[in-house]
Amino acid sequence: MSDELNVSDISENQPAVENEEPVAQKNVSQNIEVAKLHRECAKYRTALNASNEEKTALQKDFEEAKSKIENLTKQKNESEILHKLDKIGCLKPNLVLSEIPADCEDLDHFLKVYKNENPFLFKSEKIRHGFAFRGGKASNYTTSQQMNNYIRSALGR
Repeated sequence: MSDELNVSDISENQPAVENEEPVAQKNVSQNIEVAKLHRECAKYRTALNASNEEKTALQKDFEEAKSKIENLTKQKNESEILHKLDKIGCLKPNLVLSEIPADCEDLDHFLKVYKNENPFLFKSEKIRHGFAFRGGKASNYTTSQQMNNYIRSALGR
């Protein structure tokens, strides 16, 4: 019986050793898989960091471009308003420009009302009733007429 026990003890021990080897192989293969997954995760992490840096740089550029566009549109609107003010004869267009509200919808109506309320800021229109002939200053004479004028003025007539 002691032989049987020894054999049975060995047989009981051998399957245990054989069972341990596949577990060890599984652990090794799992460790390799985990290492591969860690490398892949690190690759994606560095790609994510790079894309985040690109995103922040692009957002910064976008904000700068947006602010430049806003400034240009503001300058364009101001220049159009200044042109309109010059056209209606404003003496101090920058002063009137500062008085215009930002949410003004009808600029022409606002300028008309402002001109009536503040006439001292605008040129008074000269009323001309007819044609005034200015002989000496007229530049649309023919050459013979200019010669006649020079001769007559030289002779004192």
